[in-house]
Amino acid sequence: MNPMATSRGPFKYPQGQYHRNHVVWPGREAALDEFVHKRYGGRMHKLKHAHSANSEDALTWSCFDCLAQVKQPVQIQALAELWELAYDGDLPKGLAHAKIQVGQPYGAGKEQTEVDASIEGPGVLVFIEAKLYSPMSQAEPPEKPHNQIERKLRVGVQEAVRSGRDFYFILLDLAPGYMLRELKPGASLAEATKARDGGFGNKWLTAYWFDRYKSARGGSTTPMRKLLEDVPGADPARVASNMGWLTWADLLKVVLRAVIADRAA
Repeated sequence: MNPMATSRGPFKYPQGQYHRNHVVWPGREAALDEFVHKRYGGRMHKLKHAHSANSEDALTWSCFDCLAQVKQPVQIQALAELWELAYDGDLPKGLAHAKIQVGQPYGAGKEQTEVDASIEGPGVLVFIEAKLYSPMSQAEPPEKPHNQIERKLRVGVQEAVRSGRDFYFILLDLAPGYMLRELKPGASLAEATKARDGGFGNKWLTAYWFDRYKSARGGSTTPMRKLLEDVPGADPARVASNMGWLTWADLLKVVLRAVIADRAA
């Protein structure tokens, strides 16, 4: 028995066998190697966690890279299902010819960020922020003025304005946001600002900050307006309405259906 499979920590695949921790579409082995060895901020942080069963990157790659490989009609149907789950609405027409990417960098300078998964199409840009067991990272001014959600929103909006596209932001997590908020019901802005990242018990932070920018108390868009006040061309109300939430259970069922449909075609 692998000693790391006990309550002391996550299961760890043997060194050099990180392929076993990923679902790899036939012919995509070299692409996975490139993904795992990619440098960001001068570090190969993906390789560090590639052998851990708790890796967010491994699960994100496994789902979205497979979704990127299925035939176009199957992919459109899968994206339409994800859109229904995240927004209870119809898939934007621009995503009928979508490009799905994992770990793509966007932005420049201090506001450059690597996006867990992104979907691009004519007139549409979608950022997907994937969280598994950890909460989102907090701001640490002055070096890090924005938390993880704020940074993705700012970079995504700037990129969308620059390229003339409509921006969407989807938060992907283990549970619905309203359930994560129950980990600390009634939390205040002061508590959310002062809390540190660490541990599963602080996953309420992800839902708190998402809700704050999606729809603050009374439906106010003031937090979003303040966040984007220095971004020319930003439409805070539209950005807020374009925020959606998915769970891993939602995503996994959609991907499984897509792969089965692709193989049967």
